Amino acid sequence: MRMTRTQMNHDYPNQWLGIRKIEYDPRTHRVLSADVVYTDCTASELAMMSLDGDDVQPLYTTPDRCFQLGFQIGELSS
Repeated sequence: MRMTRTQMNHDYPNQWLGIRKIEYDPRTHRVLSADVVYTDCTASELAMMSLDGDDVQPLYTTPDRCFQLGFQIGELSS
């Protein structure tokens, strides 16, 4: 199913997705949209699929400025 990055983040928050036919922003090289072909997979499972010849790119749908380990980027108040 074709989805924008915003839709992926909304429908599959904090999950690994397998995507293909990716459209990138030509300026920032960020994912704009893609076909979502796998959900409910781990990063390792998606990597093995890719190594085994499946045309899939792993993508983690982390919210902006927040990373999988839970760190928040921003200024610290003193």
